[in-house]
Amino acid sequence: MSVKQGKDGKWSVQVDRKGIPRVRKSFDVKSDAEMFEREYLAKHLAKHQHQSTDLRTLKEIVGLWYKYHGINLSDGERRLRALNDLASALGNPQACRLTAEQFVEHRFNRIQAGINEKTMNNHHGYLSAVFNKLRKLKVIDYENPLDEVDFIKIQERQLSYLSVDQINLLLEAIKTGCDNQSTWYVAQLCLRTGARWGEAEQLRFKQLHNGRVTYEFTKSKRTRTIPLDDGFYRDLIRFAGYKNPDDRVFTNCIGAFRRAVTRSDIDLQKGQNTHILRHSFASHFVMNGGNILSLQKILGHADITMTMRYAHLAPDHLMDAIKLNPVAQLSSISLN
Repeated sequence: MSVKQGKDGKWSVQVDRKGIPRVRKSFDVKSDAEMFEREYLAKHLAKHQHQSTDLRTLKEIVGLWYKYHGINLSDGERRLRALNDLASALGNPQACRLTAEQFVEHRFNRIQAGINEKTMNNHHGYLSAVFNKLRKLKVIDYENPLDEVDFIKIQERQLSYLSVDQINLLLEAIKTGCDNQSTWYVAQLCLRTGARWGEAEQLRFKQLHNGRVTYEFTKSKRTRTIPLDDGFYRDLIRFAGYKNPDDRVFTNCIGAFRRAVTRSDIDLQKGQNTHILRHSFASHFVMNGGNILSLQKILGHADITMTMRYAHLAPDHLMDAIKLNPVAQLSSISLN
């Protein structure tokens, strides 16, 4: 019996058993403490015993997740590969027997080996989503073993972007050094509309209409239409020439762009490359007084939180700090 009366007269119950989340609570009445202990043990012991009836491995439930849900995601195949690699690294145990401790130990070893903490958080999120989705679909009836595992806290950093001078430098490197002319127009579209490189590079002729570009097959699976400068639009139509509606406007040119970045000697953060164009559009849009809600629609963010990463660049961002700080209320003070 783990129910004991303390010096303060209250009855405390402590459950500390292997395989069951530890808990300690206090009650005014002994019977309440005993009831809590019985119900808590019954709930978690039943769950623990029930797990052993599901013999499917981690890779098997990952496969079910992909079949029932992942296949519909724009990055579903990439997630599937990552999840299968993760399952292999964990030894592909029976999914119901995977513990939080096993995952945390694996995470520790991977980070010690040099894996990026953000990447590890991504893998954590992918695996957690597998359990949550299958639980919701009633494919499994045990809890997500990662429910109580916190993500690694990563120091937030300001998103980098290109200055106007750097943009000119990069465009000049593309114009003078790229044989593939598609590179120039794809880069321009990314800088003018905040498109992801793949959205612009895969553009089809029918997506250009009435001075606008419509992006399809986006990350959010929603189309978005953005107006273009008249002169650039006419130039783009001339470059496209006579094409059928479903013909691609550009050829693949990401390699040419990467070489242009190298020639320009612009030092980009690891993993940025083409995405720096999207960040540059968003950053300059806000710095030039653009509305954050308009930016959300242009970028196609489903969650405004993603767009708010650029809010600090607004000219009036938190300007009240100047007039509402305590020193501002004092008379002018000089150090001399």
